[in-house]
Amino acid sequence: MSKSTRKRPSGRARSTARGAIETITRPQQSWPVKLLLTVWRWRWELYVLASIAYIVIAHGNAISGYFQSNPLWLNALLTIVLCGWIITDNLVRRFVLNRIWCVTTRHRLRACLVEMRVLNYSGNLPFILGCFATKTGQVVWLWMRPGQSVEDLDNKAESLASACWASKATIARSKRNAAIVRIDIDRRDPLAKKTIDSPLLDDTSGVPEAAVADDAVMAFLTPDSASNESTTHDERPAKTGSANTSGETRPRTSKTKTTAAVNDSQTVILGANGEDVSDYV
Repeated sequence: MSKSTRKRPSGRARSTARGAIETITRPQQSWPVKLLLTVWRWRWELYVLASIAYIVIAHGNAISGYFQSNPLWLNALLTIVLCGWIITDNLVRRFVLNRIWCVTTRHRLRACLVEMRVLNYSGNLPFILGCFATKTGQVVWLWMRPGQSVEDLDNKAESLASACWASKATIARSKRNAAIVRIDIDRRDPLAKKTIDSPLLDDTSGVPEAAVADDAVMAFLTPDSASNESTTHDERPAKTGSANTSGETRPRTSKTKTTAAVNDSQTVILGANGEDVSDYV
């Protein structure tokens, strides 16, 4: 048999680079379940659309007839009053703005969880229990599905804050149930533009600034009180021993540290032997 004339390539064989393939499975859900989840996710948008449709269909003719029967200046005045009521701060305006931010936060948070692949093996996302308004932003409660925990959100607070257009996000787990996770979305600081006055300054409102700035401790260290050196004598009965058998008691003298003031109002601290120890204190 003749040998093959095909030549083998010289040198090393080229290795084929293989990239990682990520496979994400989706749970097999029935159409009723998908419909219920979609309605739950878009419930506020559907409620607003249903309300607008009801007002247009049921009361559209009455509203248009009312504006046609009024003069132009009255319609303009009503429009200005309505716009001013919407712009000014009131209970209805705060409720509407809080609801808009809560709906936006919930949608943005869900989109961020999808992009970060916070999924279990079946492909389920954490269930969003609710989103509520707070004084600093919103708070979102998550129900972690089987196979998920708060560890899946470790070091992802900045990503959540960026996705929700917020300044900061804080992730905390419930102490009673590990499946419940709280995410605080902070958008504003209510104390940033406010000045907090201390009630401790009320007593010094009528005192001059020079007197307030004076050290309260140095006020007690006057030359008269600092120049008086005191020596205390404690008389205690001496211990009876072999050397002292007569039963006599000797007074026991102990020197204490005293302070003295010099002419230039500098305090001098004296030790037990009368040495100046001001440099060591």
